[in-house]
Amino acid sequence: MILRRATDDDLIRLCVTATRAFAEDPIMRWLWPDDAQYLTPTGDVLHRAMAGWIRLGEVWCTDDVAALAVWIPPGRPEPAVDPDAPEPPAPPADLQERFGILGPRMDEHTPVEEHWYLQLLATHPDWQRQGLGAALMASMFERADAEGLPVHLETQTMVNVAYYRRHGFDVTAEFDIPTGSHTHRFSSFGADPSAEIGPHMWTMLRRVPDARI
Repeated sequence: MILRRATDDDLIRLCVTATRAFAEDPIMRWLWPDDAQYLTPTGDVLHRAMAGWIRLGEVWCTDDVAALAVWIPPGRPEPAVDPDAPEPPAPPADLQERFGILGPRMDEHTPVEEHWYLQLLATHPDWQRQGLGAALMASMFERADAEGLPVHLETQTMVNVAYYRRHGFDVTAEFDIPTGSHTHRFSSFGADPSAEIGPHMWTMLRRVPDARI
């Protein structure tokens, strides 16, 4: 298996893999509930974010981009601005509101110590259960352990909690995301669309081996 650092040439394939992998993810579909907007052929909803993550230099993928891991370095640096990129249109008001709700709730549970952040781990549905995600994590775990740094992530399903526990993560917190003033089509994921509580989230931390409790 070849693992490599992603480049700008991989942008569309990265976005397609990620959007297909997260097509039923509670948070992603709370942010983008409309299928026509979310399931575009080129993964448009992630283009801007993914381009920024690539500029940070720590997006890793399989050679065919069937799986990828987006890592944010310690200190959570912001991507450099691409001077050649056109000014992006402002997001719709309801999407801005959802990000405005989500961000502070996640910030409340971000570790204060230096850490690597697993922003996103995705395998295209056609290539899942082949150990690709595990291989992408193992490569960074080796690096993080050598640096003496833990790894932090958030996840939204009990299945994922169990998966990450098998790879050395422990749950550090769990919390709900309030829906805000808009009603979103969260009902397809088992929630009452009129409820004031949105997706449930878990934060997890993989400590360096000699720091485990």
